[in-house]
Amino acid sequence: MSEYHEHLTDPDQLYLKIKNKLRNRELRTFRYADVPYKKAAVIIPLFFKNQEAHLLFTKRTDKVEHHKGQISFPGGMHESSDEHLEETALRETWEEMGIRSEDLTILGCTDNFLTNTNFMVTPYVAHFHYPYPYIISTDEIAQVLEVPVRHLVDPDIFKLKRWKSDGIFWDVHFYEYNGENIWGVTGFLLSNFLSIIFNIPHINKSMNSLK
Repeated sequence: MSEYHEHLTDPDQLYLKIKNKLRNRELRTFRYADVPYKKAAVIIPLFFKNQEAHLLFTKRTDKVEHHKGQISFPGGMHESSDEHLEETALRETWEEMGIRSEDLTILGCTDNFLTNTNFMVTPYVAHFHYPYPYIISTDEIAQVLEVPVRHLVDPDIFKLKRWKSDGIFWDVHFYEYNGENIWGVTGFLLSNFLSIIFNIPHINKSMNSLK
């Protein structure tokens, strides 16, 4: 059994591994151009279900302004009332999923990413106890996905495609799960997380193309 598969069945080991990996590392910023941007933040939410590590994703409704119908992590745009970006991520997770900030334990940050809609997204990795009584915002969330991390590290469900948008080439990361595609901003943030924490060769290769 590989090292990361062992961690995926032990919450204490996994959370300690993530905390140690993210502690004191120099945050990188992936940006396609030097353009003005708006700040945003997301939570990468971890939990254990059936004694196995999972990640929580949401499928956005067609009512939201950006990324309609796409799979995402809970989060959104920084507001002036937020003292910092961690508060932004926690507030948005509460508004979208009804997960209280006091029920989320922050383990650290991965890397910043500038989207093609000019949001600079800061991801915070956090865990919570499952099962949880979600209170879902049906205006924003059409579906909740609870995806085993073991599935996400399988090379057979990962694809990297080069797309051109507005004259700019993007390496777009795709993960397939039960007929849904996790891609775009979320696909990149997921690859970044998996590469940092688990050092997975096929994902490392996709991230190295961005350096």
